[in-house]
Amino acid sequence: MSKKAVKDILDGMTKDDLVAWIRNQHFYQPKLSDVLYIRWQRQSAEVLEEMQKENRALDGVDFKERDRLAVRFNETKNAAEKLRLLELMQPYNKAMQDHIKRSQALDRKSKRVDALYEQIDVARQKERSF
Repeated sequence: MSKKAVKDILDGMTKDDLVAWIRNQHFYQPKLSDVLYIRWQRQSAEVLEEMQKENRALDGVDFKERDRLAVRFNETKNAAEKLRLLELMQPYNKAMQDHIKRSQALDRKSKRVDALYEQIDVARQKERSF
């Protein structure tokens, strides 16, 4: 049987089906560390994908143009021109602020995933002591 066929069978099972099937497997009952590892593996892949996506989020933003506007802002004495330049820089600043917020959220999520990995070690130690 191909790997794709097995995946399709599992994808077609409901949560209740999967739980009942696992409980009927008398020769193998998953350990907490197994479940935590699967959870960590899935969440790690998700975080990595989100980080890669976020790293590409600013690809289309020309920060050199923002820097040129900032130089002009610093050089001018005209208040109206300063205001106009600030308004032109605003989209760049907002893009960077949004990127920073999303990156911080990803860092927090990554720390939760790392903590999950530490739980795997704790669970393995407990399982060995039984």
